Amino acid sequence: MSEKRDIATRMAGNQKQASISEFFEKNKHFLGFDSLHRSLITAVKEAVDNALDACEEARILPDIKIDIRKADPKRDIIELEVEDNGPGIPRDSIAKVFGQLLFGSRFHAIRQSRGQQGIGITGVVMYSQLTTGKPTHVRSKIASETTAVEMDLGLDTKSNKAIKSKEQRVPWVLEDGTEKVSGLNV
Repeated sequence: MSEKRDIATRMAGNQKQASISEFFEKNKHFLGFDSLHRSLITAVKEAVDNALDACEEARILPDIKIDIRKADPKRDIIELEVEDNGPGIPRDSIAKVFGQLLFGSRFHAIRQSRGQQGIGITGVVMYSQLTTGKPTHVRSKIASETTAVEMDLGLDTKSNKAIKSKEQRVPWVLEDGTEKVSGLNV
């Protein structure tokens, strides 16, 4: 009888809890990243949904630019760039929004919204990191600040925390020479 207890104790000692990001790292298909085509559709949808939600909440008529290009003609690596005219994301929130699964503003909202799980855009950042080995570049400007903040973000899947690098403040000047009031570029 004590031998069975010892086996059970040993087995219980081997059990570990995985972080949500470790789980999705191994099960990317649950997030919509099971093929190149579906991954691209998922990434565009998540970025556009976020832009629409931010503009709607700020009562701004959305202006969303999407640029999709093949980064390497010999390999299936796609670059996706999405820019909006929404309210932007404050510097201190950028790493959590893009680099921490289950972080979002919709968990306790009663009304239906496009996304409320806190997985979407962070899943895109994680998938991009896993497939290219590179971080995601983010630029955000809020109306109360004179410059935008830029940074590269990755995701530490063990701790479910963002990995920030190359953070800097920059002016955000549009093609016509005017300064951008607010918005996001990912």
